[in-house]
Amino acid sequence: MNKLAQFYVITDLHYFENALGAEGEAYEARSLTDQKCIAETGAIIDSGFAQLAADTQTDTIIIAGDLTFNGEAESHKGLLQKLGALRASGKKIYLITARHDYDDEPYAFSGAERITVEGTKREDLLDLYYDYTIKDAIAVNREYLSYVVQLAPGVRLLAMNNDGDCRDFKGFYPEHMAWITAQIEDARQNGELILGMTHYPILPGAPIMGLIGDAVMQDWPDVADTLAAAGMPLVFTGHMHMQSVNKHTAPEGGFLFDVCTGALVGGPCAIRKVVIDEDWHMQITTSTISDFDWNKNGMTADEYFIWRFNRKILHEISSMLEGKFGAGIVQNIKLGTIARLLFFRADPSLKRKKALDMAIELVRNVFYGDQSCTKGTPEYAYAMTLLKRLRPVVRIAEKKLSPKNEVFRNIPAFVAALMGKEQKIDNNAVIDLKRGSAQPVTCEHAVK
Repeated sequence: MNKLAQFYVITDLHYFENALGAEGEAYEARSLTDQKCIAETGAIIDSGFAQLAADTQTDTIIIAGDLTFNGEAESHKGLLQKLGALRASGKKIYLITARHDYDDEPYAFSGAERITVEGTKREDLLDLYYDYTIKDAIAVNREYLSYVVQLAPGVRLLAMNNDGDCRDFKGFYPEHMAWITAQIEDARQNGELILGMTHYPILPGAPIMGLIGDAVMQDWPDVADTLAAAGMPLVFTGHMHMQSVNKHTAPEGGFLFDVCTGALVGGPCAIRKVVIDEDWHMQITTSTISDFDWNKNGMTADEYFIWRFNRKILHEISSMLEGKFGAGIVQNIKLGTIARLLFFRADPSLKRKKALDMAIELVRNVFYGDQSCTKGTPEYAYAMTLLKRLRPVVRIAEKKLSPKNEVFRNIPAFVAALMGKEQKIDNNAVIDLKRGSAQPVTCEHAVK
């Protein structure tokens, strides 16, 4: 099969212009709470862009929103310079903006204070990024900052901004959705594959994400049904800084894959390469940056991102426990101790491990994708046995929580889903966009 299209997907650059102020107590306090890096963004983006430029066989890159930290005018200027250099290397770049890209009162950091800096208005974004949005568009919706481009002969990209037009709603208004479905129908009538790109995930990346209001697009079941039924088989998303591939099947027919990509500037730092053949088989492979120019205290780039991620989760847990009775015990208790208290055996590999460390690892695994703690692992066996020992408490929780959300009707099944998917397709997959199936990348399924 011949290649129909080939391109890269990155997202959530969150570029911050350090000249505005990126040090001091206020900066350190903000940095503790963030999965993504802030001051390091310029160095990370430079490294990522250099790797993209080095691939002379792939000339197209799409970027799924949140280009700046918080819409600082200077951050936009700095990022445009970096995009210009990448384009000068021979790359075509198509992007969308999102909620982090406009703000009337963005801030920088100076000592113990946050200082207000010049912001960017939403209505200026489409023209600001004209060369990377509507310059080559075959259809444009200026009101909703959305457009369609021809990625390759036979393949279109529908870039759908869903920041809610400065309001709290994060989704597609009826007029916007009508325009979107018209673009899908036009591609279908012309026998072309149309792929979507939007910032907020349309499908929850993991079961727990469906419970977090900001983790997924509002009205996502209806949006997924509409896009699937209209004939859009796949959409690239960002926002959650996680690696996931999920599928939705509409009741009236049609399917939609949501390919969510991790932020370039934090763990999981992800660069997806996409290759599509003439039979609409899409191969997705994920890589990361090899290094970046920053003092990482002897750590590799991967180790640095994991350290940052773990630090954020530990900070959040510690903040929740602060001042609580028994907080020290909770933070230091080992899995073996819990097992003894509840009269079951823990695998020897887990006995000396802190429960807090396992919790952090499981959270990180959800975001990094292709979680390793699936059925057959000591971690999975431990979690399921623990739930059995706590079954009376679990039943009470199911009765109280299930009326609010169906996922809690069976808490053990919910926890099992959090431990990991049996099919490892979050990072590397071959997706059949005609038939709606997905497989891990193997020699048998690889797109040549």
